[in-house]
Amino acid sequence: MQVDPDNTDNHTIDPEEALASARKLVAEAVGDIMGFWNFKPSMGRVWACLYLSPRPLTSAEIVAQTGLSVGSVSMTVSELREWGVVTDSGRSRGRRAFEAETDVVKMVTRVFRERELKIVQDTIEKLEAAVAILEHQSRSSSPTTMLEGRFVVTRAKRLLGLAKSGYQMLDRFSRIGRLDIASIRNKLTRR
Repeated sequence: MQVDPDNTDNHTIDPEEALASARKLVAEAVGDIMGFWNFKPSMGRVWACLYLSPRPLTSAEIVAQTGLSVGSVSMTVSELREWGVVTDSGRSRGRRAFEAETDVVKMVTRVFRERELKIVQDTIEKLEAAVAILEHQSRSSSPTTMLEGRFVVTRAKRLLGLAKSGYQMLDRFSRIGRLDIASIRNKLTRR
């Protein structure tokens, strides 16, 4: 959706409509990013709704602002609470109210710590198993298979080194919120 804030088509936009439209665009953008990260886009929309609110919101208010169903908002808020990006903030008008975590670096580092690091660790374990198989098998192979095995084990070890560097980089990022890609760049540029 292309938006031109300077184009008002010769009529005045109601300030409340403009605010609602801008909130909707932010929520869609965050939902798109969340979808790209393999989270439900509704998670991004609900978080953005809460993030852009100057006060905690009830589920009914989230439903009204996002257009999501009551059930979807309920499930989404629960998932967001599990990730620590939405918290209960007491009651508003007799109903539970919620607010968004506002420290974006804290949220992103938690995702890296709880999801991406596990994926990279699984990759490291598979690559280590492949290297062990190839190193053991090469001793009892024909010359042709032995040469190909050496080639494959060399490449697998290179990928293993890259995965280990990636793990260290992500681990550091998840702990201190800073990224240094020098070790990855070095692994990728080596021939």
